[in-house]
Amino acid sequence: MDADKRTVYEFGDFILESGQRRLLRRDGGEPIALTARAFDTLLHLIEHRGETLDKDTLLRAIWPGVVVEENSLTQSVSSLRQVLGETRGENRYIATVPRKGYRFVGEVTERAAAAAPTLTATPAGPVAVDSKRSLRLLWVTAAVLVVSVAIATFILQWGADGHSAPPAIQTVAVLPFKPLLPTERDESLELGMTESMIASLGARPGLMTRPLSSTRRYGSIERDPLVAGRALNAESVLDGSLQHHGDQLRVSVRLLRVADGRVLWTHQFDGSVTGILDVQEQISGKVADILSSRPNAADRALPTLGGTKDSTAYLLYANGRYALARSTEPSLVLAIGYFEKAIGRDPQFALAHVGLAECYVVLGVFGMRPPAETLPRARDAVLKALKIEPRLAGAYATLGQIKMQYDRDWDGAETDFARAIALNPSLSEPHLNWGVLLGMRGEPDRGLEELKQAQQLEPLLTTAKTRTGSLLYFARRYDEAIAQITESLALDDRPGIAHALLGRVYLHTGRCDLALAEFAKTRGPTPGSFGDVGQALALSGHRPEALAELDRVLKLSTQRYVSAVDIASIYASLGDTDNALDWLDRALQQRASTLGFLAQNPAFDGLHDDPRFAALVDRVGLWKRPLAK
Repeated sequence: MDADKRTVYEFGDFILESGQRRLLRRDGGEPIALTARAFDTLLHLIEHRGETLDKDTLLRAIWPGVVVEENSLTQSVSSLRQVLGETRGENRYIATVPRKGYRFVGEVTERAAAAAPTLTATPAGPVAVDSKRSLRLLWVTAAVLVVSVAIATFILQWGADGHSAPPAIQTVAVLPFKPLLPTERDESLELGMTESMIASLGARPGLMTRPLSSTRRYGSIERDPLVAGRALNAESVLDGSLQHHGDQLRVSVRLLRVADGRVLWTHQFDGSVTGILDVQEQISGKVADILSSRPNAADRALPTLGGTKDSTAYLLYANGRYALARSTEPSLVLAIGYFEKAIGRDPQFALAHVGLAECYVVLGVFGMRPPAETLPRARDAVLKALKIEPRLAGAYATLGQIKMQYDRDWDGAETDFARAIALNPSLSEPHLNWGVLLGMRGEPDRGLEELKQAQQLEPLLTTAKTRTGSLLYFARRYDEAIAQITESLALDDRPGIAHALLGRVYLHTGRCDLALAEFAKTRGPTPGSFGDVGQALALSGHRPEALAELDRVLKLSTQRYVSAVDIASIYASLGDTDNALDWLDRALQQRASTLGFLAQNPAFDGLHDDPRFAALVDRVGLWKRPLAK
């Protein structure tokens, strides 16, 4: 390739300036970040457009005199397709020719670049102080001119119809940051950056953000951001990439309007990892300015609530959030270690305290560890977070869950859920937990309304569908429950809790074989899961096998935490009322997480005539109506 050529190539939505080694967007002229090798690959393909270039030819042209693996070329082409907006198999610009190589197939217009302005040469030798000042003044003047032209263009573009500003965009989806090349993947940093951006933007008035639990499914390098934005029901999408080498960091972002694909803003930040927090605030401030009809300087400077200025603490927190998201017992223990180290670096890092609390809640509620061991620790951590930053909506949502699942402070839980919603109306978690609490109280219709609101906030949230199925199950609306759980599994068939719940619906509608098949798909403990197989065997008439399963679970309970409710459910299915009631009494002492639905749980329908069972329900303190007969 001739490095001195000043040819400009125009194709599709893009302009490639060979002399300046820049790729621009035709609409707006925003530069697009490319590595040197990716740029060379694109330029070589365009210069030889219409030709099929085999991989050896491309490797020699792009990496002259260097021995590299074929995978390097594959990665460069993959990153180019992502930048050019090609979806898998689309090949609008770059076509793969099987067993041969690649061919540029886009329509290209070629023209000569405009001549660069001629600068008057200055004599060689030391530069005088006045010359330096003049040069600085020249650069400042040029910068002011460029900014003025950009502002004027913006005003003309948006003000031509008589309006002073574009209509405000209220919802933004921050897609998981991705590596520019697959070999540079650092998922904990990528998801940590994404979550921090979501938190920062969510704290700004007038903006609603889609949470990481919904956007993380679009973490693929080859994702289509506009498709993601439409699926998430968002008006705009922030699409970004990270390059991380040692302490050096490059962050490239672009803000897209989902309705028409228009690029509202694009920028690239270069620096060190220690400056990542400043980069986040710059990005969120700029995005808030662009999306707001009335930019506010005070909002632009708004910090992320409960954050930290310690970059090491931040990276530890990012690793903790990544481990927490996997939600297995080993990953949660790992996450606790990361959060504790982050707090050790910065004791005022409120979000790290919240992350620590969430780990302990999942361990206790899902039956991985004893609630008496985990939930008090969760309460301590979240109260520390709220003492540091009392405006953290997520902290109140977590505190309400602790009050609901462990303290049996039902009114206090409702107060905390309402406070979380008031602080952050776009947060789905308090609606999810409030819906469960209303279901426990025997108000399934009100609970379903809260879960519906959570689903509207997060259209792809499988948890809302699963919990909807749970409320319908306890309300004996089995057909509706199956429909909801099936929809949840169609979106994501991994969560064991959904398979376990579907199995219970099958079990109590007489389809024991289907129930056992679903129970076999669960992985790891979920609320009630230790009792599922034993119940199915007992109710299907396989009493010896059910007794053997009961014996296995009893032995297991001497080695690790097993909810006493689960053991009680097997005894109840075997018709052993005394042992069932004895284990339910132990469950109250354990403060087991599933006791809130004790009066409605089909596993204990056979106990409703026993006054001892009614007394246990009264001790739980939530159900205020007569037991079903």
